[in-house]
Amino acid sequence: MQVFYFLIYQNNFNWIIRNINSFFSPFLPKKIKIPPSGIVNIKTDSGKIKIATNQTSYLTQLLFWNGYKKFEYSEIFEKLSKNVNCFLDIGSNIGYYSLIAAKSNPNIKAYAFEPAIGPKHFLNENIKLNNFQKNIKAIDLALSNTSGLIDFYEVESKKYKYLKHNLAGEGNAGTKTTSRNFVKNTVTATTLADFVKSENLKNIDLIKIDTEGTEIDILNSGKEIIEKLEPIVICETLFNTIEGELDDFFTSLNFEFYNHTENGLVRTSSIKRDFDNGIRNCFFVPKSKLNLISDFIVKE
Repeated sequence: MQVFYFLIYQNNFNWIIRNINSFFSPFLPKKIKIPPSGIVNIKTDSGKIKIATNQTSYLTQLLFWNGYKKFEYSEIFEKLSKNVNCFLDIGSNIGYYSLIAAKSNPNIKAYAFEPAIGPKHFLNENIKLNNFQKNIKAIDLALSNTSGLIDFYEVESKKYKYLKHNLAGEGNAGTKTTSRNFVKNTVTATTLADFVKSENLKNIDLIKIDTEGTEIDILNSGKEIIEKLEPIVICETLFNTIEGELDDFFTSLNFEFYNHTENGLVRTSSIKRDFDNGIRNCFFVPKSKLNLISDFIVKE
């Protein structure tokens, strides 16, 4: 099977197979959708971006088969990026949102944090592939509530044993260690406040954070920075995890809450919930930047 996998996911051969698969997909069972490997071209409203990937990336599988506008909040993010100057992509994986930001706004400066071995390899490849070296800075650090060496857990592929780089987006600093085939590595961590100080950042307009459950630790490590610079923060808000802590954190800063839905952004007084309503991401917005999201708010 390893030889079979190697052949069908060899970059050039995979390009042929996946496009044949795409052409005949209307006549095939929905489950027959081969994951892309190699270079995937994504057409956005701002232009084309190239993404280097392999078959372990669920992100690029969704992008290839469904289009970028159906992935999370991509369309809102693309438009929002046009009006910001500094973007922190915390938990960037292979750099998708940083690439979207740089394509939509040639003047933006994005800082893409990714300590996991596989994703950070492809993050750097994707920056070079799109000639975004001036716009995106890859940061080989984990943001945390402490500085120094920490344990970091990454998924190792059992299925594709020959692969050097696994692109599962579940790398974490200890919040998940047993649900998948996790292996432990050691990475360097710093706090959000220390990073901002080291880079001498005077302005942060937008933060996207997805770190598999350590989001609140990272935000707390830079609370004074967030209070002072007032960035819009887009955060993954999975049910029954850290919603209460996020709610308290942003309430204390007097930010407004907007759940991302298929129709746009819906204001809510709290992200705490009694059951899983399917919401996966929330926009936490300071009043000073409400004008930047006004076009995306669902009118009640």
